[in-house]
Amino acid sequence: MLSYYRLKETIAAKQQQRADRIHELTPLYGSPLTQSEIEIVRTPVSQLVSEVNNGVVKPLDILHAYGKRTLKAHQDTNCLTEILFQDAEEQVKTCNTKGPLAGIPISVKDTVSIKGYDSTMGFACHAFKPIQRDSPIVQMLKEAGAILYCKTNIPMTLLSYESYNNLFGRTENPHKKGYAPGGSSGGEAALLAYGGSRIGIGTDVGGSVRVPSHFSGCYTVRSSYGRIPRAGNSAAIKGQDGITQIHSPMARTFEDLKYIFKVLIDLKPWEYDYTVHPIPWREVTLPSRMKVGVIYDDGIITPSPACARALQLTIDALKKQGHEIVEFSPPSPLEGLRIATQLIVADAGDMALSQIGAWEPYDKGVTWLFRVARLPRIIKKIYAWWYENVKGDHVTAFLLRDWNRKTMIEHMGLVWDREGYKSQYFRAWKDSGIDFLVTVPNATPALPHDGMYNAYGNVGYSTMFNLADYSAGVMPVTKVDKELDKLPESFDVSKLNAIARSTYKNYDPEKMHGLPVGVQIVGRRLEEEKVLKIMEHTIDALKDIGVEYKILNEI
Repeated sequence: MLSYYRLKETIAAKQQQRADRIHELTPLYGSPLTQSEIEIVRTPVSQLVSEVNNGVVKPLDILHAYGKRTLKAHQDTNCLTEILFQDAEEQVKTCNTKGPLAGIPISVKDTVSIKGYDSTMGFACHAFKPIQRDSPIVQMLKEAGAILYCKTNIPMTLLSYESYNNLFGRTENPHKKGYAPGGSSGGEAALLAYGGSRIGIGTDVGGSVRVPSHFSGCYTVRSSYGRIPRAGNSAAIKGQDGITQIHSPMARTFEDLKYIFKVLIDLKPWEYDYTVHPIPWREVTLPSRMKVGVIYDDGIITPSPACARALQLTIDALKKQGHEIVEFSPPSPLEGLRIATQLIVADAGDMALSQIGAWEPYDKGVTWLFRVARLPRIIKKIYAWWYENVKGDHVTAFLLRDWNRKTMIEHMGLVWDREGYKSQYFRAWKDSGIDFLVTVPNATPALPHDGMYNAYGNVGYSTMFNLADYSAGVMPVTKVDKELDKLPESFDVSKLNAIARSTYKNYDPEKMHGLPVGVQIVGRRLEEEKVLKIMEHTIDALKDIGVEYKILNEI
């Protein structure tokens, strides 16, 4: 019982610390935006940097403008964990006003290590244990003139497409309450989409920057391992290297995403972090006619009508530009999903759960996964046999059969399978002759709260590219329309495999009306510059057919 009361005290104290840091701010942060501050938040990052470089705008004025917007975003969505505003006010006095990020406030995911602040990841055991050293990416950003001013919410195991934990509570989707902003970089996506920040840093091990961008309506590119610094930051599953966690920028607009990505590479991150490849920025020229591969359906979960419509709009736009559209058949997505998910939780969640106290409930989004992983193997074999032979559900049987805590030999076998899958993907891409790939980021738009409990298997469209380590960008295209995105009358949910059937429990276009829907643009490994160029071309192509995504809360 003592541990129960200690947990309650820790949660209350951590939330009080956050509230106190907000309360201690000057009244200015609670006042309406002035006309000059409105102009600041309307200004793209590249232009704002130029104005700071030339002494036209002061970094403190930028901080005040975005500080006001951030606190309003937090009030409406509960997106923040750590409040760094007071330190940020000291940073602006000495920041590099001639740097490529001069005076720009940058938000970061809770896992990013900033000296003097916690990286709890939602676990009570990490509360009030401030980080002792800035991570390389934080050092790099600060030296470029950036102002680190807040950290954003996450799910406590970083294994969910929602953002809920016991310390900081639940983050709302900025477009619609009752829906998740995505995860695990969900607080970051909510803040960006709301307009409280223009640039943020998130992480991705199974879609964690792409799915939040899709759910919330912002922009990102999941970089390949070795492009963006990752060392020195926190992780819920320490030592998990079967599918490597990467860090990537996220942004409110595509223009800002393109700018920050180039800046990060031009800063020579390999001089800050030993994990980064010394690859300078490469300018890309696209051919006038390209061959575009499309994954319409991974054979596990058919994309919902809303997501399929966004994909079709993108295909139509690219086709109008004269590009050749072909269906791309990747190596078995089911096999890829098996390898990726079993590598990510090869320990059956032991590392993540070891950080959860005896009375600390964990995220419902991973409840099913961990419970099944802990069942005796013989029980799972029986269940798998029943799904295969009685239900005729090969998909569920295949994924369930070996969903176990791995021995070292089994883990090594999965790593071998991973390398084989990468080789197959490489050959399939090369044989197809495609220049890039287009598909959905997820089978559905944003999940309702606690929807991840049903959507535990709805991860294939993102994890496929983590497994292959391909560059993959997500951009918003449209929004759910309650009339256009209804399920056809012929759609029989009862005939779906169990994973797809559970996923469709969350799909309700009437309730989801107005939620963002994105598309995923994929290039091969270490082709981030190319993916960004194709995203830019795709945005222009969509505009040419009259499709232009309107960002939320545009002033």
